[in-house]
Amino acid sequence: MYKKLKNFVRVCFIGAVWSILYFSTVYIVLKALWGFDITSKRYWNIILRWWDEGGVFDSFQEYTFLITLLAILPLWIWGWKKACRISIVKVLFFPVFWYNSWQERKYSQMPKSITLKNMGGGVAKQSPQQIMEEMIASRMPQEKDKKDLNSNKIRSNFEEKNRSFHKKLDQ
Repeated sequence: MYKKLKNFVRVCFIGAVWSILYFSTVYIVLKALWGFDITSKRYWNIILRWWDEGGVFDSFQEYTFLITLLAILPLWIWGWKKACRISIVKVLFFPVFWYNSWQERKYSQMPKSITLKNMGGGVAKQSPQQIMEEMIASRMPQEKDKKDLNSNKIRSNFEEKNRSFHKKLDQ
């Protein structure tokens, strides 16, 4: 019972928002292109009188006006059906999702690590043997690297949960 009521309220809310957006757009388009006020009875009487007096569609503009008037209700119903399939959460949090994906794209192209060079005063010269030993020591796994492996697991788990959340929203 609760689920049906919740779904009914959702459909009504979406229908109200869609109707306001759709009919205001239709009003603006008809007013701008043909000077026709869809909310005024006077304009509908003009069309009725023209039709009763044997009006004939001659021009392309008259045909497009007729097609536009006939398409208002079917497009309204079709749009309402499409709007009911959209997740309200996704619409409300669109700016957050957009900003997050923008940040991901922005920082995914950056290098993974930054190397600063020439940041010290005079450095004592090292022998090739010392350079080789430092290179080998730097490549050996250290205690700190184990912590990084653990944080990488946590990060990958979080990304997986985030992807599954977005998949649920898409459905």
